[in-house]
Amino acid sequence: MGLKEKIDIYLPQLVLAFCALLFLMPIIPRGLRPLVIILLLCCAIISAIFDKEKFRWGNFLLNSSIIFIYLISLLYTEDIDYGFRKISTASSILLFPLIFSLMSKRCIRFILNKRFELMWLFIIGTIILCVGSFLKFTTHYTFNDSILHFPNIIRSDISGWKIHPIYLSMHIGISMIFSLTIFNKGIDLKRTLILIFLNITALFFLMIMIKKGPIIALVLVILFLTLVFKNKKLYLISGIAAAAIISTIIFNPKVQSRFAELLQVQDSNGDMTNSTNIRYSIYHCAVNILPEAGVLGFGIGDGKNELINCYEQDAAFLAVNRYNSHNQYLGFILNVGYLGLFVFTIFILYHLLRAFSMKNYLLIAIILFYCIVMFSENILERENGVLFFAFFINFFIMLDWTLDGKEISFKENLIKS
Repeated sequence: MGLKEKIDIYLPQLVLAFCALLFLMPIIPRGLRPLVIILLLCCAIISAIFDKEKFRWGNFLLNSSIIFIYLISLLYTEDIDYGFRKISTASSILLFPLIFSLMSKRCIRFILNKRFELMWLFIIGTIILCVGSFLKFTTHYTFNDSILHFPNIIRSDISGWKIHPIYLSMHIGISMIFSLTIFNKGIDLKRTLILIFLNITALFFLMIMIKKGPIIALVLVILFLTLVFKNKKLYLISGIAAAAIISTIIFNPKVQSRFAELLQVQDSNGDMTNSTNIRYSIYHCAVNILPEAGVLGFGIGDGKNELINCYEQDAAFLAVNRYNSHNQYLGFILNVGYLGLFVFTIFILYHLLRAFSMKNYLLIAIILFYCIVMFSENILERENGVLFFAFFINFFIMLDWTLDGKEISFKENLIKS
């Protein structure tokens, strides 16, 4: 067997291996993630050449459209260096549409047939990151101190895996969405018990970090999936999960106080701050300068600087800490104007409507989860946000494609089993 024949046979397995590594991204050191993406891109190029596939221009241009708006904004932004850094951070918005627009149908069918196994990897990887970090902390701190300071420690004490608690909370949310999808597909008792144990563990860490945005988004998405799947067993599982989250919010004083902030909104200052008040002050400043941003915005390099200039006049505490807009939609307007927000909205609405028509409930759940969190966080401006958003959206969008082949028919419902 010649080299060409071997590559032709083993290429789908190689593509699957790199996709598996991407689903294990929570435990892959940040420095190695770009290498995995580049290797997957090389495999996609080879698959396109071997299978003589045409490039999917429509998919590529739609799914990477926001990065082109960023690039255009460099023409009128003043802080070019910062602008290039932000575009570099968001490069996965370009790379993943490129990869899957190149990849041959044969390889796509192969990896999508393994999608449930890949989802298991992400769930396990997220739990390993949570538990591994916690166990590391207990070697330096008491058990109670590890619980108390876990949200702060993971931002600084795990070199190579430093992560803000809101992004780890988002990983947990996606893991639980995957879990509901796997459960709905149907699994044996052993795997069901393992899945329940993993999700109880995930829920424990979610409540330790108490990030309101991901928790609210998760509860709403759990409700959505429970309604659309119409699985009687899922009603019980989802009900228990939602009840556990809501009960923790009601009966745990620390958690309750965090959510009570939502009812006690006021301007923040150096002496009296919490996440809700900080966001209120940020939004107040952002809304004041939105008219100046206009259709094109201030530019990808200047949007945050304009916001900081506003802080210096109205909220010096925020200027010192250089807070971004903490709302992705406001961030779009400040950076690339209402045009940028319009382009992103078209991207989201197109895929939501198409996913509804194809009954691709998993993709809908992922989009809704991230879009809800975007009301309180600029997830497309941080690596741990944009990388996972771009990968999962572009991966599960392929479930809506019509691909010829014997292995799987993409005209049928691929999520509802």
